[in-house]
Amino acid sequence: MKNQQVNQTIVPYFMVLNATQFIEFTGEVFQSEVISVNRLGDTEGVVHAEMKIGESTVYFADTSYDGSCGPGVCGDLRNDGLVPIQMYIYVEDVVDTYEKAIKARAISLMEVTEDEDGGYMAGFVDPFSNLWWIQSKK
Repeated sequence: MKNQQVNQTIVPYFMVLNATQFIEFTGEVFQSEVISVNRLGDTEGVVHAEMKIGESTVYFADTSYDGSCGPGVCGDLRNDGLVPIQMYIYVEDVVDTYEKAIKARAISLMEVTEDEDGGYMAGFVDPFSNLWWIQSKK
């Protein structure tokens, strides 16, 4: 997942049933500007996308099985894979943050891995069923 560097610490991550319609809606309502859209192969499924609404960056993706986060793709979420909003947060130390989350009873979805830019990222579900993606600041 190639992410544009953002100046905000936490980024809302919407999981939607139709990313194309989400783009149209946010464009009409909030005058959003699409930054990038990564599709699953040659399908319409959106695996990861980014947009700007005002000065804020928002991430989003389809939550369907054809291009997204769901059971078997992003781990076995306890709510059939539909997590309408997630948080993508930039932290100084991914390993330390991830270990603290697991110690605090979070469930791992993605262990710490090195990303394309030499940083690190990981994912977990907190005890309240919120999905958090953490990535090191560049």
